[in-house]
Amino acid sequence: MPYTDDHHALAAQIMRRVDGFPGYALVSGVPVDDLTPEQACVFAPELLKSVGDPLPQGPEGAMTLGWLVRDEGSSRFRPDGTYRPGVYTSKSADGLDIHNDGAMSPHGHEVDMFGLLCLGAAPVGGESTLIRTHAVIDVLRREYPREFERLCQPYAFERSHVAQSGQAPVMWAPIFDVGGARPRVRCNRQRVEMAPAITGVPLDAGDLAALDALDEVLGRPALQYRLTLAKGDLLVVDDHAVLHKRGAFTDDRAAGQRRCLVRVLLVRREAGADA
Repeated sequence: MPYTDDHHALAAQIMRRVDGFPGYALVSGVPVDDLTPEQACVFAPELLKSVGDPLPQGPEGAMTLGWLVRDEGSSRFRPDGTYRPGVYTSKSADGLDIHNDGAMSPHGHEVDMFGLLCLGAAPVGGESTLIRTHAVIDVLRREYPREFERLCQPYAFERSHVAQSGQAPVMWAPIFDVGGARPRVRCNRQRVEMAPAITGVPLDAGDLAALDALDEVLGRPALQYRLTLAKGDLLVVDDHAVLHKRGAFTDDRAAGQRRCLVRVLLVRREAGADA
């Protein structure tokens, strides 16, 4: 849909798609040409506050409502291929596995939606992949019933990079909670595989079989929708209805081509509350 500076009207259009089919909305033509990344981190939450309430994110003591997603030299991998703890994967050029942004309840928040405002695309890579949760659950129930049952029971998630002082570095929760009107999802295999280093409880064969079944379904091209965000695009996603991943990318900073987005995490507003 095209951008309009009537943000209340735009929010209504966005929410019709986010709350219905397909669970996300893509807005084009957002005016970002004259914005620095720092200014865009203020503009994006202001734009989206008619959609939901923006949530603070980032390291304790330096939290912000708009979070820059760009390569700042981080990598989630050590040289031996194991995961590096404490790394914000949003600050790397690595490809990311399919996940949802609220999987680890960052800073104690329950994330309902997120927005990504694109300030610049990489010359190579950076494709996004979206997968509807309901389709994944339908396949798992039909083809992997035993594994799906395990996925509906608690796993430990490592969350040290999004835990404030006094908050536990690990949380326990099911990957799929289908008991309510809307499924609640916590999908991030990397953080599940990192948790045993803290809990001392290794993943057993049943745990791994369920995760492997989930990965097999998530990897099916027929369930995936792929797109590459362009400058001025705004993607708004229901964090539980749609899972996502990002392909690895390469910037060309000498040519001024750098993948840079602003992420805004959102919680649904109470009915009747003012924007």
